[in-house]
Amino acid sequence: MPLTESNLPGAGIGDSDPAHAPVFIVGTSRSGSTLLRIIVDSHPDFACPPETGVPSACAQLARVWSTVDHAGTGDRWMPGKQADLAPRAVAGIRAAVDDVMSGYLRSQNKTRWCDKSLDAYQYIDILSQVYPDAKFILLTRHVMDVVASGVEICPWGLHRFGYDPFVAQYPGNSVAAITAYWIAVMNSCAEFEAEYPDKCHRVRYEDLVTSPEATIAGIFGFLGAEQVPGIAETCFQTPHEHDGPGDEKLWFTSKVHDESVGRGVVVPVAAVPPPMQKAANELLTRFGYRLIDSEWNAGTGPVDPRADAEQDTRADTSDSGEISAVVRAIRERIGSLSEAEHEEIARRWPAVTCLNFVVRAPGGQGAQLVWDVPAAAAADGLADAEASDKLSFFIANPATWMSILRGESNPITAVTSGRLRCVNPREPNALGADETHALGTLLGLTSMPVARHRVPVG
Repeated sequence: MPLTESNLPGAGIGDSDPAHAPVFIVGTSRSGSTLLRIIVDSHPDFACPPETGVPSACAQLARVWSTVDHAGTGDRWMPGKQADLAPRAVAGIRAAVDDVMSGYLRSQNKTRWCDKSLDAYQYIDILSQVYPDAKFILLTRHVMDVVASGVEICPWGLHRFGYDPFVAQYPGNSVAAITAYWIAVMNSCAEFEAEYPDKCHRVRYEDLVTSPEATIAGIFGFLGAEQVPGIAETCFQTPHEHDGPGDEKLWFTSKVHDESVGRGVVVPVAAVPPPMQKAANELLTRFGYRLIDSEWNAGTGPVDPRADAEQDTRADTSDSGEISAVVRAIRERIGSLSEAEHEEIARRWPAVTCLNFVVRAPGGQGAQLVWDVPAAAAADGLADAEASDKLSFFIANPATWMSILRGESNPITAVTSGRLRCVNPREPNALGADETHALGTLLGLTSMPVARHRVPVG
């Protein structure tokens, strides 16, 4: 019997029946897609396996159908060309996928399936043709947070997670490579959303982790599914298949948290080429995020990357025992220097007018103290003060500060790794060599004198 739409295996699943329509999560890697996957998978109606590659499988089958149907004509579907598929091709592709997914649904005792594959953005138009009633969750995250997470998960060089083609385009620049990848994915999402707004529901990672219940309720409302209060907590007690690609860190997490929001403040904006920065900012504006510009790296406290979030970059003067101990240790170390040593530091690095030491806990609690060059002649050479535009900031958590003070961590290594942030208002995109050398001398960490001028020979 020939294959037709009426007798295909699994026909009807996802075709004109919203109660069985599949769901596709589309977004970049390192944007919380695995977290969203286990949340959806915890719903009594939805089964969401690890990354299946269904989108690329649909594209490959579309290529086969097009090649055979247009053999000899020179007019066939090519990668990147989202041509309309013939009805026979649509029916055949859907039959192949439904045959697999219907079996999976039976094994999970669920009625709808959801796919979370990183390549979905490349084939989103094909998915829409194969499953005209499918729903698409467009998951976004601020580009700089995506970059920070990508570099962290690939410390020895970017690979996997969809990065490889972009690494080849921007060798030696991980920031540009991941940013280019983010732009490609977000452009695809933006174009598809503009054409098919009724099929799409946009979710910001930042909203998912700061207001999980409300955000999840919005997702299930869009999908026409029953609400499950408390699913943001129970999803971590629900069994999920873990074989296959995904964020491995999630299996060692017990709750939804927002500790990773704003971590991209350490990513140097200067590493993003200007044309790429412009393209990224256009997308950031569309998706409701703060722009990346010369002020991006200047935040001293936790910075919420959402454009509509209330920002509070003031240092929190509330205290804790650990923070107080670090501030006291820094104060004692700097206060132990003689007046002459303070004056020598001021002469050696004249561009350094103030150094602000910020000790900040991961949750935002923190304290600061300021070493002011004009006060170097005073007895202790140290004064607490409000931040000003003259200050250069060194920002780190208590553990990092203590490792530096004990000599267990090199300040330069801490700065380049982002554990110690140097915010230099004179040169926002510079490493802050003068400031770092002054820091080392003030804290008694420098053993090698630094010459400021080359001495003529002969």
